Amino acid sequence: MTQPNDPRPEPTSDPTPEQLPGSSETAQPTQSIPQPSQSAGAPTQYSYPTEGTTSGLGGAAGIPPSTLGAGAAEGVSFSDDAAPRTSRRRTGLIAGGLVAALALGGGIAFGVSKLSGGGAQPADVIPGDALAYVRLDIDPSAGQKIAAVRFLSKIPGARDVFSSDDMRQKLWEQVVKESKNACLKKFDFGKDIQPWLGQRAGLGFRPGKTGGEQNMVIALQTSDESTASDTLARLTACSTDSKDKTDIRTRDGYVLLTPKGQGDTTLAALDKGSLASNATFSGDMSALGDQGVASMWFDNAKFAALAQQESGTKQQVPDTLRGRSAFTLRFDPSYIEMAGIGRGLDAVKQVSGSGAELGRLPADTIGAFQLSGGDQLLDGAWPELKKGLDSVAGGGGDVQSMLESELGITLPDDLKVLLGKSFTLSVPDQAFGSQLPTVGLKVTGTNAKRAEEVLTSIEDVSGGALSLDKKADGDRLYASTTPGYAGKLATDGKLADSETFKTALGDTSKMTVGFYLDLDRIEKYYLPDVGPEAHDAVQALRAVGLNVWSTGDGEGSFSLRLVGN
Repeated sequence: MTQPNDPRPEPTSDPTPEQLPGSSETAQPTQSIPQPSQSAGAPTQYSYPTEGTTSGLGGAAGIPPSTLGAGAAEGVSFSDDAAPRTSRRRTGLIAGGLVAALALGGGIAFGVSKLSGGGAQPADVIPGDALAYVRLDIDPSAGQKIAAVRFLSKIPGARDVFSSDDMRQKLWEQVVKESKNACLKKFDFGKDIQPWLGQRAGLGFRPGKTGGEQNMVIALQTSDESTASDTLARLTACSTDSKDKTDIRTRDGYVLLTPKGQGDTTLAALDKGSLASNATFSGDMSALGDQGVASMWFDNAKFAALAQQESGTKQQVPDTLRGRSAFTLRFDPSYIEMAGIGRGLDAVKQVSGSGAELGRLPADTIGAFQLSGGDQLLDGAWPELKKGLDSVAGGGGDVQSMLESELGITLPDDLKVLLGKSFTLSVPDQAFGSQLPTVGLKVTGTNAKRAEEVLTSIEDVSGGALSLDKKADGDRLYASTTPGYAGKLATDGKLADSETFKTALGDTSKMTVGFYLDLDRIEKYYLPDVGPEAHDAVQALRAVGLNVWSTGDGEGSFSLRLVGN
């Protein structure tokens, strides 16, 4: 059943500042990526949060793993496991990354009474010519802070773990111990680092090189530019490598670290315009919405070229990846979400999708996958797929012809028939054991008879390993690994009525790719293997949902949610 509107709970309709200790401000709603039923129009320039208001984040390489946690009743703490990796031999930049990890990985608590999330962002002090950007923020918008408290309160033990004020100090002590650098032992975390350490950090990669080193900059927020610069200078001096030198500069409440020789040129580039003032970047981030506690942005082709240059490899970037991508990690009171957008992907054409068939699965479905508009997608993707098949063969023959001969089919035509307008796999609730599990297939908007023949050909080639119960009905084909389930799939189910399903997937009206897993129904199979320290937290997780949809030619969005009970 198509959901015409995004059914997920509004981040701030449930929690209110009045319900949180010490709160004195009114939080505004947290903006998310426009759902398919909403307008996809984006402002031309992104505005960061200001005092008393919140800005919008809404949601690939991928986002670095981040752990975020709620503090005690008076506040909430966020933690991130690692800072962006920079150069393998630059201790100075690594020191900056370490300090970023301490700021964002160790539990700086912010009181919910300070809900603004205002102030300069790392993008304000990174030059506008950056081709890649990573941001970490433990002082996000007010809506994000409240949503984090609400979500993490559902996870047993989260408050206890992340409310510890000495996590950063423990991290520092562990790094010093493992480094075996006696110089680092001269620094006292409480006296030398904690007093000036801010709540935001960013990393920007820029075009070109200086002195043989890639142009890049780490931006660390600080409350005391002078003290931060002095401390970081002493930290970077701990390196015994004469080639390992770092420039340290300051700008607008941030200390900037670059490889030697890039400090002044970075400031000069910044004087020409910041990344935040770059119209392309700001437009992409506005479309992304509220940037939450972590966000990333890439000029895909330029960053891929940089990565290949650094690794010494040469491989053409596929046309389908040329463009830009942006990602975020954010909270809702009901889930934590990784979300992202792609823009300027000129080789990608809009696909008309719908998650209706996913919602029509039986209510006892524990896991499902749907590809909508697969026949359209294959038209554009087949040339690249064929190249992939030929590369697997290593020049040993025409793989397409071999498959056509073996299966008695025509590619890509028969594959399009099998995918149809909607291709859905589902697994019902069942007693898993030694017997063959029940898995179902539903294909709609296709030549069902021909699709059935293609499946039969695949069965024949399997040599009896695959035997399906099949039912063709008009433009629909149903199949299952065990008798009876195919017939059940032919009857409209009520999965879309489930609150768990709706929360995990949101608006599915334009879904092209969807995945759903009901953790509550299958936890009995994996919880016994979870250790006691994590058992209750894992048990508190309810479902996983992935929703990918097309927003126009060259544009698309995705949302990956982990739902709590």
